Amino acid sequence: MNLATRAALYNALLFPGWGHFYLKKYKRGLIFILTVLAGMLSLCWTITQVAYNILKANPFPKGTADVATVIKLSMDSTKAINSNKLSLILLLIVLLWIISIIDAYRLGKKQMEKLTTSANQPVVSLPV
Repeated sequence: MNLATRAALYNALLFPGWGHFYLKKYKRGLIFILTVLAGMLSLCWTITQVAYNILKANPFPKGTADVATVIKLSMDSTKAINSNKLSLILLLIVLLWIISIIDAYRLGKKQMEKLTTSANQPVVSLPV
């Protein structure tokens, strides 16, 4: 597997930005990682806020909070969220993920071209 394919797979399968780290493009990778993490944290924060508001309005009776009720609360909170905001954040995360895959592949191709052109150039020695 070549350099470009491996970098694109790291971005696709692990997390956006990992392929850039593999290619030693740390700043670019960090930008992708931080922006996608910010989007994911925004989603989590929005769901948590809505769940908190639902809990504040209808608290659980003592001793009735189990896994099923927490999952039901989470599902209710996702239904109460503004779906346009949720869709927009998810769309941005997916677009950033796709852009990071394409960018890592393109950078990997450039690095491979540099390696092959430098390997094919004749070594010139200077006369002493």
